[in-house]
Amino acid sequence: MTTQQPDIDPESPAQTGDGPLNGFRVLDLSSVVSGPMAAVVLADQGADVIKIEPPGWGDGIRGLGASRNGLSAIYSMINRNKRSVAINLKHPEGQGLIRRLAADADVLLQNYRPGKMARLGLDYESLQENCPNLIYASINGMGEVGPYAERKTYDYVIQALSGILDVQGTAPMSMNPAQTDDEPAPNGPDLQMVRSIIYDKVTALTAAQGITAALLARERTGRGQHVQLSMLDTAIYFNWPELMWNYAFKGQGVQYAGDLADVCGISETADGAVVSGYLGADCRQYATDELMDLLAYNEIPAGRVNTRAQVIDDPQVQAAKILQDFEHPRGGAMRQPRNPLRFSDVSTPKLQPSADLGEHTVEVLAGLGLSLAEMQELARQGAIG
Repeated sequence: MTTQQPDIDPESPAQTGDGPLNGFRVLDLSSVVSGPMAAVVLADQGADVIKIEPPGWGDGIRGLGASRNGLSAIYSMINRNKRSVAINLKHPEGQGLIRRLAADADVLLQNYRPGKMARLGLDYESLQENCPNLIYASINGMGEVGPYAERKTYDYVIQALSGILDVQGTAPMSMNPAQTDDEPAPNGPDLQMVRSIIYDKVTALTAAQGITAALLARERTGRGQHVQLSMLDTAIYFNWPELMWNYAFKGQGVQYAGDLADVCGISETADGAVVSGYLGADCRQYATDELMDLLAYNEIPAGRVNTRAQVIDDPQVQAAKILQDFEHPRGGAMRQPRNPLRFSDVSTPKLQPSADLGEHTVEVLAGLGLSLAEMQELARQGAIG
């Protein structure tokens, strides 16, 4: 059983190209990273994603990190291929607009703390009656129940709770035995954060997969549903296969094992370093290219340790055309990774730059039948921007 999809404007910026999700509309009410990155996965696959932002300041991540002309790199990456509409969710008229947009959408995605959307009258239960086919996706930090459910949560909090810091604090096997005699004995774990918002991004990818699974289920049943996940739940799921294998069995008779990461490590070279399986030798007399050739000849998996700058020019990255250059109307010349998924039966949507705040407000609300005068009045009231 299939469900009728909303009419899509073929001239909309998000609709150039095809993509396997062409024809699906996503209402993205999320902010910061986990929700917007989940939505950009769908946008990169052809969905028409309408990003809802607060008038005046927009998504707070617009001002985070490296930027040019008011455009941040992180915002540009995880909000490309979307249309931006400025609506005040705290205003009753703004809430009414969201309900109307939801009635014409396939997916609504939000990542507020539990209870926030219910207070706005925009939770799943409030929308379900008028939007029975809607896939409503909720991302939160800790889950809907429990002593931490109401707490504000960021990636570093999930790193602390999920056990990853215990692994980061474990001394790796020395890959250069000649150095070990001079190294002081470890005095307890040296706890180190993972220097990436790993669980924000893992949650985003998991959410995107869950949304497409729910869309597939809707094709079979004709019904929408509520898809829920938390960063903590996703982090533990992600960690479990090997980081937690010594905690999988309950009871006696368990043969415990060291961490899988202990079978590999970093070997310094004369001009850099490589990562490989344990070599048991001091490799500093080898140049990096020389050692890589030797390991490849012996079919030992290995990789040169690139700096972040070297990733751009790595020959494999260049040959595979993983990075795309494009011109952003605000940020100027930029590069970003392509959609990593390639589909044989559909073309890849052309990369569209992230939108300015409210750039498509008039376009999208006109699609609901609002006149310019009505929009001007809503703007005067503070409902839209």
